Amino acid sequence: MFERYTEKARRAVFFARYEASQYGASQIKAEHILLGILREDQHIAARFFPRGSPGFALIRKHIEDHIGIGSRVSRTDIDLPLSEETKRVLTYAAEEAEKLGHRYIGTEHLLLGLLVEQETIAHEFLTEFGVVLYDVRKVIRNTRADIRYNREETWSQLVLKSCLERGFITTEEFAGEFERVAGLREFPTDVEALLRLLAAKGLADPQQLITLALELRDEKNLEAFIEKLK
Repeated sequence: MFERYTEKARRAVFFARYEASQYGASQIKAEHILLGILREDQHIAARFFPRGSPGFALIRKHIEDHIGIGSRVSRTDIDLPLSEETKRVLTYAAEEAEKLGHRYIGTEHLLLGLLVEQETIAHEFLTEFGVVLYDVRKVIRNTRADIRYNREETWSQLVLKSCLERGFITTEEFAGEFERVAGLREFPTDVEALLRLLAAKGLADPQQLITLALELRDEKNLEAFIEKLK
């Protein structure tokens, strides 16, 4: 069933099972899928929530207010079944991927599935925060169109297209990397090169390079960082 799922999408379903067990649920429901998606993919809210991410804690509280908490289960190896609504969500996710011409199913497709299946707490929450099916589809479709290629590097367009078609790289992964690279472009080339090397050598978190660069402008932070390198 999950052969076409990206690693992120598979982990999102795993986390959905975990969330269901934490709420003492007997089935994995749509709201658990939403929590799983947002727990696994931090870029989802930034990309598709028009007012920005409401924060994982707020999302959790909103869901708890609606469903309450049963007897929590600490084990994650319990095979909770998918609810009927969740089965439909996953079916819709696969259909949305097909419509978009994607051979893989990613977290963005799971989000689309949640928006198609309307009679759920997850759909109610997404609607409340302005996440609309049409807009999410549009953002996904435009992801490739928004990318501008250097005319001297046309090979990258062909390689990316091939990787996207075969599911080696997903649009969500490329969009996330594109945003990180764009952020790094705020700094001189030598600074960007150093930051990338620090990440490659395990000396800096690759997800926090921009934050690190800004923090190191402070003399105390710089001294503390250099001390850690000794």
